[in-house]
Amino acid sequence: MEKVKKFKELCSEIERREKNLNEELKEYIQKANNVCKLGGFVSYEDKIIDPFDSIPDELKREYEYIFSQIHEHVRSQSQWINEINQAYKEAQDEILDYVQQKTQSQDMVNHIRQTMGRIAQVNRLVAIEYGEQSISNI
Repeated sequence: MEKVKKFKELCSEIERREKNLNEELKEYIQKANNVCKLGGFVSYEDKIIDPFDSIPDELKREYEYIFSQIHEHVRSQSQWINEINQAYKEAQDEILDYVQQKTQSQDMVNHIRQTMGRIAQVNRLVAIEYGEQSISNI
């Protein structure tokens, strides 16, 4: 089941990305706090505002670059959310198509779809695993 496998791989990738993003956000906060200690602050556009000219220009450039990279990673997450949503739908469709072919029972397909939908409200990976288990039980 190719689409199911792809969805599971994306789930693992999202876990890894979430861990990396959390680390980047910790770095952002740490550096922003350092800027504040030096007498400046970070603007909404990730620029360092230094009203007392107390932060070396090289440090400002370094931090602004890091801030912009982290900000870009955060913005790119919406693309990943769309991709995982599409992968889930394709995996679910693949499971339901297989159930339909194997049982030729629309009632069974509807039952599995509804159960997967309820499970997916809490955890989509578990919903897909339920679908796989349902197929193996048919």
